[in-house]
Amino acid sequence: MPLPATTTNPKGSYAVRGSVFKRCQCRDNNGKKIRNCRKPHGSWSYTVDAGPDPATGKRRQITHGGYRIKDDAQDALTAELAKLNAGTWTDDKGMTVGMWLDQWLADLIAANRAVNTITNYRTHVRDAWKPQLGHMLLRDVRRGHIERVLATLAAPLDGDRPSGNVGRRITRRSPATIESYRKTIRAALAAAQRRELIAVNPALGRLDAIPRPTADTDDEPVMWEMEDTARFLEHVMPDRLSALYELAAYAGLRRAELCGLRWCDIDPDGGGLTVRLTTVSVTRKQVTAEQARCPICGAVHVGRLLKAPKSRAGRRWVPLAAPAKAALARHRVAQQGERDFFGIDYDDHDLVFCRPDGTPLRPDRVTVEFEQHVRACGLPVIRLHDTRHGACSLMLAGGVPIEVVQMILGHASPDVTRRVYKHLLRKVTAKQVEKASKLLTRHRPKRKTS
Repeated sequence: MPLPATTTNPKGSYAVRGSVFKRCQCRDNNGKKIRNCRKPHGSWSYTVDAGPDPATGKRRQITHGGYRIKDDAQDALTAELAKLNAGTWTDDKGMTVGMWLDQWLADLIAANRAVNTITNYRTHVRDAWKPQLGHMLLRDVRRGHIERVLATLAAPLDGDRPSGNVGRRITRRSPATIESYRKTIRAALAAAQRRELIAVNPALGRLDAIPRPTADTDDEPVMWEMEDTARFLEHVMPDRLSALYELAAYAGLRRAELCGLRWCDIDPDGGGLTVRLTTVSVTRKQVTAEQARCPICGAVHVGRLLKAPKSRAGRRWVPLAAPAKAALARHRVAQQGERDFFGIDYDDHDLVFCRPDGTPLRPDRVTVEFEQHVRACGLPVIRLHDTRHGACSLMLAGGVPIEVVQMILGHASPDVTRRVYKHLLRKVTAKQVEKASKLLTRHRPKRKTS
């Protein structure tokens, strides 16, 4: 016979009732279920009347079974009633982790989140979270489940690797890569928590399965010295995109920001520019038809997407040094020649850096050409993005405060700038300390060295 239990929700608007009962397939001679079967078989369940659904107003009755004895079902019922009484009870509507991840990604696409961000999320969901946790109900996911998946990702990569163009071969994922997988599931479960599908997010906080970076994984990046950057800029002077490299070196703009820069974004006096538009590389599968449409001409540029910066920190004003101003002036004269050559066939997007016919550049092609120039110049190979290090070095060496450097580079906070460029800060700080120490040592007598 069902054992009733009653509690009241925190607001006191309705009485929450629950009961336990035994599931049994035994029937009497007339084919009806036996309500009070005393045979040692079957399982126990509980049911809870959780009140009306706030979205539909319909009655919510939650049933959960599979308990071996009555006491287990009664304990589970008591726990559910306690959650209801404390206001921490949630209803995942029977949704599995896999179902929720699919819905979460669809919501991100509908909200026009950054294309590359969604691509990373989708990759992590496909490769790790759906295969290992997709079958579980949202309500059943615990911190230990997240830890086990991350531990699997941290294990050495054994076995045959796929052939073809599948990227760089590695033997073990880095702590930063494993942390990025954690951030994906954390973001997905945070969205589920906001929708009251789960009460707590088990992916929050420090997870022991993520290995801590060691000295070997925290090596300083390959950097050019000032003379290396100057040598490169002289080497690319004949290139039609030499001004792009000048802005990368002096202003610290990202590749997407360089490819999306327009003449209308540059101050009339040439003293600076405002980052308002970016151009990123995409595939057809990454964007919807509406997203792929160019905001300037309305057409679709295959492999390229013009969009606003993904963060408020990215929308910023950047000062221009004299060499960058001169490079832009030369570039504008050369671009006018291309406009005259194409005439009415020139596809004007007002872009500073574009193809000869005015259409947007392919950012990945810009990277390829940059690497070709680096090898031809005989310099250590770095990424185009690493030229931001040189721009940061110039500003720090010139005494620009770290808070201003952060705003110019488009970081979210000075802490990000300190973490990314800590190796540069060490060198600058050492020079500043040496300069300050001379204020004292110049007053001390010189001593002969033996």
